Amino acid sequence: MNTADDLRGAQTTKNILVVDDDEILNHFLNKFFANHHYGVTFSENGESLALRLERQSFDLIVLDVVLPGRDGFYWLKWLKEYYPHVPVIISSGKTDKQHRLQGLQGGAKDYIIKPFHEEELLIRINHIFETSLGVKPELSFKIGTILVDIRNSHLIKADNKIPLTQLEIKLLQLLKLNIGIPVSREDIITQIRGVKYSPLDRSIDVHINKLRKKIEDNPAQPRYIRTVRGKGYCLHIN
Repeated sequence: MNTADDLRGAQTTKNILVVDDDEILNHFLNKFFANHHYGVTFSENGESLALRLERQSFDLIVLDVVLPGRDGFYWLKWLKEYYPHVPVIISSGKTDKQHRLQGLQGGAKDYIIKPFHEEELLIRINHIFETSLGVKPELSFKIGTILVDIRNSHLIKADNKIPLTQLEIKLLQLLKLNIGIPVSREDIITQIRGVKYSPLDRSIDVHINKLRKKIEDNPAQPRYIRTVRGKGYCLHIN
């Protein structure tokens, strides 16, 4: 099968996240991408982008620069730190060289100037997917005898394949970067969600408990994901 055929076949499984608060643009893109066999999801700001990525995997992100709250360049930096393998296309009404360079030097795969035609965006997206065909980075690590498969969003424990949510994957990656060192709830929420921590927010505890049920033989007495009183959570891989 040639590259063009590969690309057409790949399109049926590709999911795109568009981060833009322009409802009219999103309406047209929704119909356009559906006609070209892409799945498309929309987020109106960076905070909802972070929540989307906790729940679903995306193959490409189209990120507007002008967003409510923190701008697209902030979220581009955040994406490159926590989702480095997801290609990003910056969309912006800014035509000057400085903004284009800021986006490309920040890690964006491409920069498209608004207003743009849907066909132009499709060509750029196809080009990114075409040049990345066959590139499948090894993204896995072990916790004891458990294999955590980042790329395919699951873990393998005693020959059983157990699915992981995107938030659970990011939790494990963050804890692994700090093996043996407690990571506070504040750091977890700030680094994974990109939002300010509230002492009343106990959602991370809920996700840790769910993760323990998937990993630990005895979640009530965890061996790998331990609580360090007053400091946070700590990962041990042996």
